[in-house]
Amino acid sequence: MLMSFGCTSSLLCFTLLSVLTIQTHQSGTGYIKFVEYHDKYMTICDGGGRGECYFYFEEFEVYDSTRSRLVYVEKTDYAASRDTVNFETDMPQIKAEYNFTMKTNDTVKLRTEVWFWNSWEQMVLERYIDLVIPFNVITATSIWISEQLLLSNPYGYFRIKIKISCDLHFEGPGCNYCAEEGWAGLDCMECADNYYPAGVCNKKCIPSVDKYTCK
Repeated sequence: MLMSFGCTSSLLCFTLLSVLTIQTHQSGTGYIKFVEYHDKYMTICDGGGRGECYFYFEEFEVYDSTRSRLVYVEKTDYAASRDTVNFETDMPQIKAEYNFTMKTNDTVKLRTEVWFWNSWEQMVLERYIDLVIPFNVITATSIWISEQLLLSNPYGYFRIKIKISCDLHFEGPGCNYCAEEGWAGLDCMECADNYYPAGVCNKKCIPSVDKYTCK
């Protein structure tokens, strides 16, 4: 069922439509796998008689545009320093797969710090803030999509896999339509132009905040 909120004039309706379309909330589930981290500076300990060196992640966090945490790991165990790290084998504190309810058109980001450690010093090797995870530009699918999040240095990246699925009342490429068919018009309360009296309307509605939502 679509919830509708009326307006009293054509100008007001147009204004509301213009503003609320920007605030459209699509609803679904996001899935993410952290596959690999690569950074040439992770080999900082190689050679030079510096001995064994290790690294770990601190404040490993995925969050949405409201700063709500979707994934959070306070600190991982130490791993031997090398340029490519496999999360599944080297960082078991970061799960193989996460899923969370989200607005599928929202901007989701990753932040974390990479710390370096050996027997005589400990320091932040890299600090990453606001790496965008592109949930908002992919299509709802059951197939994992591989992505690289490029780092601030030219030699580094996170390799991840992501996908989204639509909630019950949503569908479309980015979960951007109500699953109900048949309604159109400014308030999505009129039958679509191609409605046939003996059949049903088959036009999808796009939900808008404070206007109508998919139910």
